[in-house]
Amino acid sequence: GFTCAAANEMDAERLQELAKVMKKKNVKLGEDQLSCLVKMVTLHGIPKDLDSYPKDLLLFLSPSVYAVTGSCRQYFANVGKANLDVLQRESSQRKHLLLEALACLKIPGTQVNEENAEVLGRLVCDLGGEYIRSSGGNLLKQLSQCKSFLPDQEEAIRSVISSGNTTFGPPVEWSAFTLNELRGLISVLDHSILQKIPKNALTLWLKNFARDSPLSREQLATIVEELLPTRHKRADGCPPEKKITETVLNDFLMPIYYTPEELRACLKNVSLENYLSRILTYPFSVQQLAVLKEHLDETYPDGYPESLVPSLGPLIFLPPVDVSKWKITSADTLAALLKNQPPDDQASAIIKRYVDLGNALNVTALNAIGTKYICLLNVTELNTIDSNSLKLTSLDPSACSQLTKDILYTKAKRAFSDQQYLPAYYKLIEPYLGGAPAVDLRALSKDNVNMRVSTLAKLRRDSLMSLTPSEVQRLLGLNLRELERWQNTSPIQDWIQVQKQSELDELHVGLNGGTQEGYLNIVTPKFEPPSSAPLGPVAMIFHLLPALLMSFLMMLVLS
Repeated sequence: GFTCAAANEMDAERLQELAKVMKKKNVKLGEDQLSCLVKMVTLHGIPKDLDSYPKDLLLFLSPSVYAVTGSCRQYFANVGKANLDVLQRESSQRKHLLLEALACLKIPGTQVNEENAEVLGRLVCDLGGEYIRSSGGNLLKQLSQCKSFLPDQEEAIRSVISSGNTTFGPPVEWSAFTLNELRGLISVLDHSILQKIPKNALTLWLKNFARDSPLSREQLATIVEELLPTRHKRADGCPPEKKITETVLNDFLMPIYYTPEELRACLKNVSLENYLSRILTYPFSVQQLAVLKEHLDETYPDGYPESLVPSLGPLIFLPPVDVSKWKITSADTLAALLKNQPPDDQASAIIKRYVDLGNALNVTALNAIGTKYICLLNVTELNTIDSNSLKLTSLDPSACSQLTKDILYTKAKRAFSDQQYLPAYYKLIEPYLGGAPAVDLRALSKDNVNMRVSTLAKLRRDSLMSLTPSEVQRLLGLNLRELERWQNTSPIQDWIQVQKQSELDELHVGLNGGTQEGYLNIVTPKFEPPSSAPLGPVAMIFHLLPALLMSFLMMLVLS
């Protein structure tokens, strides 16, 4: 893949050509790669043919910069087609883009017309609930492209759709085709809207379009619940027309044919073993899933056979959950279980069960644990990881405890030691740097690594505090300018406060708050002394220092 270190070795012209090829081939780049590429491409000013570069690059330029090649309206029309998710949803950069877009399009209040909604494109996904309400149905087309919504956006979408004053009309008149046009918004619809949609429209949509929709199995299950009778009659045995046959087991719409009671009655004497992995992708409601689990528990009272576990999907985590009975003797089984994203306490119990049965945390196991669960591992489990496994896994332990980060850094350093003097080394070791001692960071500062400021902010506190401004300058390289934006954020702010202001000034990026020459800067430690412990003689002197200085100054004034 494209790396900043490799970009440094290329001249601007070659890099610009490479960027244009990336656009033609539709190469997907991440935030760091784009941020680096934009700096290199614009090193000697903004290229006139900016539109021949990847659209995602524009996310890292401002409209004023783009003015060289076109209007701000044209800039935001292109930004609206870019992959906005390259930037974190809550990032100041993404918020700033939206504000600039609204200013450019001269949208004074919260009402956006259809024409401006077209220009905003994916930026519409960041508009708050008040914009959605005021704009009526004008934003629904763009909103249906969004990956997720905040609660106030969801409420506003429901309110606009319920009003019926949109091109889609009131829900009571919708067809399967209407639902298909709105498929990106179906997950937002609640019972009050779903119950108004004609039942045959929901059934037809499930039959013809549901499998190609972006909805999860659980979201589809809420639609199935709307189609089941609300009053469940007790089933006296299985009605003859509802006998579970091979045809039924192969039918994605099986859930809409059975109330939970009918399902219980009709499953008697039916073996699901060969169909489990298939039918568990069907949109069964929670009550129906509970019936399926009950059926399996009766079939396997001593615990499920390991061959069955990977097929159990969402079923396995329905109560009662007894992990101690599970046979997890292979990394593939562990992976199949964690793929269902169980809550942390269950994931922890599953990993413990796997390790307790004498299994190694190999590449397959670590990939299954991933960044989501790596912080759950205790010291014993972490120590069973073979360093070489880290060569083929992608983990980010930055949210873990310091002890976890320290252990994983040591293992990662050992894993990548054979590449220590190659440009690729930094990219491999970067996710683990939160556990790196200062001596290793100083060594990296000589390697032209262009560290991101967000990575600098996640370093071990003692390591960061011992770095000098010139070492930080060498570590950040091309990203040095961004340090100013972080200067009021801990721990960068704490680091600035212990540096000499004169040394910070030499960086020329506008950092303030360092110590002035001739002043002693005492940084308060980040811990409170135990209140019961008596102050030692040296500490007592420091404790009394302000009072002693005051009386000394008074003597000087009065003498």
